[in-house]
Amino acid sequence: MEAADNSPFAALDRIPGLRQLLLLAGLAAAITAGVTAAFYVREPSYTMLFSNVSEAESSQIMSTLEGTDIPHRVDPKSGAILVAADKVHEARLKLAAEGLPRGSGFGLEIMQDTGAFGSSQFMENARYHHALETELARTIGTLRPVQSARLHLAVPESSVFLRKRKEPSASVLVNLYPGRDLDKAQVAAVVHLVASSIPGLDSTKVTVVDQQGRLLSSPADSSALGVSTQQFDYAERIEQNYSERIVSLLAPMLGPDSVRATVTADVDFTEREETREDYNPADTAVRSEQVAEDRRMDDAAMAGGIPGALSNTPPPPVVATNAANPTAPGAPAAQAAGAPGAAAAESTVSTPTSESVRRTRNFEVDRTLSRTRSPVGTINKLSVAVVVDHKRVTGEDGKVTTQALSQQEIDDIKRLVKEAVGFNEQRGDTVSVSNVSFYEKPAEPEPEAPGLLDSPGLFENARNVGAGLMLLVLAFAVLRPVMRGLGVGAGGKAAGGGGGRAAVAGALAGGGGGAAAAALAAPRTALSFEDKVSVARQLADKNPERVAQIVRSWMQTDE
Repeated sequence: MEAADNSPFAALDRIPGLRQLLLLAGLAAAITAGVTAAFYVREPSYTMLFSNVSEAESSQIMSTLEGTDIPHRVDPKSGAILVAADKVHEARLKLAAEGLPRGSGFGLEIMQDTGAFGSSQFMENARYHHALETELARTIGTLRPVQSARLHLAVPESSVFLRKRKEPSASVLVNLYPGRDLDKAQVAAVVHLVASSIPGLDSTKVTVVDQQGRLLSSPADSSALGVSTQQFDYAERIEQNYSERIVSLLAPMLGPDSVRATVTADVDFTEREETREDYNPADTAVRSEQVAEDRRMDDAAMAGGIPGALSNTPPPPVVATNAANPTAPGAPAAQAAGAPGAAAAESTVSTPTSESVRRTRNFEVDRTLSRTRSPVGTINKLSVAVVVDHKRVTGEDGKVTTQALSQQEIDDIKRLVKEAVGFNEQRGDTVSVSNVSFYEKPAEPEPEAPGLLDSPGLFENARNVGAGLMLLVLAFAVLRPVMRGLGVGAGGKAAGGGGGRAAVAGALAGGGGGAAAAALAAPRTALSFEDKVSVARQLADKNPERVAQIVRSWMQTDE
């Protein structure tokens, strides 16, 4: 009785053409997978070219790259422009030749793109201010800590009236790189750069802010706290300068990591102003002299007496008298009165002179006027502390040991430190040098070599190897069986199955195989395993050459 065929392809054999259709579908899938793997291997790795660009600039960049042979695409998530990793520099050079990207906006080139015909004065001023802001932002963006910058100008309209004039102002927003910051000198440079670029703009009207909202520039603080902060910074710079002097002087002798120095400066910030005026009495000179003289003559004939009419009457006429006869007519009454009257008249006739002299003499004394203003920030005292590590000594066996410095070496170091800081004993400066053994940090273990998974080209190599293996698997596991099945077809199976049976049956018939040959020749007759073994033995005994030929044909068919 014939046994049922339970092979997986039994159902396929019952439907005409289904086996060939499935083989063709498998062949198409294998070819598609192979082509996909080939293109995946040939596709270059992309890297970022530009990010955070506007849509207009992105469109211009993509249009420029379309005319080149540089592979490019746009990241759908971030919108960044990606190009092949080995074409980044070439792409940037070609885009730079076209003036792309333009950055945050258009600079002075916007004045060339638009004509002045039909444009109002307001639009011209607005366009000029925008171009000026963009140019200044580009200049500030060239600083190393600055990634990008934006500038806003507030320029009021000019007026012929002084009372209505307003000063311009500006604000700067800087976007700094991560981990970087602008020091005070760089902030002051940005402020003066903007102030020098805008006519009439004062540096105090410029504000600088970073991306975190911190105010980097501030006007001069005249409060007590602001002055104290400036004084502290000044003293700190002095101390740091002295410390660097000491380390730079001793490092070549003792080693760069064998010296530590700290300086404390007592700085006097008191403002003193003194005005002094000195006179030297020994050095005198006549500056000016005034002399006033008064002379007066006493005369009896001069009018005198009590003011009035009587004092203005002329004197009586003088009558001449004889001296021998005083009583004679013409003799004065005084003479007639006797000798005393004559003496009085004689004294009246001799009139003396009265003189008065007044002199004023001014002397110029040597005078010295001096005004002294003491400098601010003078050093009252310096306190210097220096720590020196033990020196390294190499023995005869090559072993390195540490040894303390001698007193002579410490004294030499102290002398050098005093010369470096300008030691002044009168103001109370102190210098201390100590020799101690520094703490040695234990040696860190050597970093492990990067593993296979940390290799930078691991992904690329794995992708290429995987694609190659996929192609080999498709070639040997899919294409080869499919091609063999298409070559043999349904007729091959019949030739291999029924034909083989017919050949065996013919061989048995020719060899006298009787019932076994008839049973084997039946196409639908199912033989048991024992019957098949019996038929094979009989065939091998009767006609071994024929059996060898049949086996050879089977082997050729399987190939």
